[in-house]
Amino acid sequence: MVSNAEGLRRVDGASQYTFRRNSDDSERKISTSERLGKIVRQLNIDWLALVGAFQMNMPEVQCYLCVHDGHVLKLRPGDRMLAVVRAEPQAHLQIPPVPSIIQYQWVDDFIIGIPEPETQEEARTAINGKGAFRRFKDILLRYPEERKRWFEFRDERMRERVMDWILEQGITPLNDPPWEAESLLTMTPHVAAPVNSSQDIEALRDFLVDWADNKAPKSGLSPITLETLAEDVAKRFVLRPFSKSA
Repeated sequence: MVSNAEGLRRVDGASQYTFRRNSDDSERKISTSERLGKIVRQLNIDWLALVGAFQMNMPEVQCYLCVHDGHVLKLRPGDRMLAVVRAEPQAHLQIPPVPSIIQYQWVDDFIIGIPEPETQEEARTAINGKGAFRRFKDILLRYPEERKRWFEFRDERMRERVMDWILEQGITPLNDPPWEAESLLTMTPHVAAPVNSSQDIEALRDFLVDWADNKAPKSGLSPITLETLAEDVAKRFVLRPFSKSA
């Protein structure tokens, strides 16, 4: 996402806004949702679940945002809720996961900004060929500062994509996304209520999904089950991981 000189936000090369000429020959800025004739809705959104749906990497799972109450459905083949969704397509907006090519572009953009040439070259080599994302994450484990910077970089791109999609669907959120609360806590340390960091939630999610990939054949637990568990844990607990040396 970039901005032009007039401050108009652009998404994948297309402006989020356009201009419509009024009868008095003045111009009025209109949003993408208005231009496409989408209904404008006000909605409380389950932000963590929505971001998780955008990160969904299981093709067999379909994710939907319910426009009645803002909750997110993650449905596997054969789920009885699929019939409900298909019967009410206007009430359930299918959530598009971020394509691998876009995620790869994020990684590439991040690598360009790595200040240490040797580390940058190591990361560049790692993302060539099959298993690029896993090798990239393995490298970041050896560079804690770059790993932290990557999560911040990726989270910013993901949040922009989620917010743009919400606007394109004609939705006005009634509740602020949790990352705005994180920024508030950073600016005002005296605020007592803690907020889970997105990096910690992502680390927990990665650990649980990886665990499910290795344990699922024996235990019967699926990755989507544990992803749901991670989201539920994040809603009820403040995550503070311990270092290996602790």
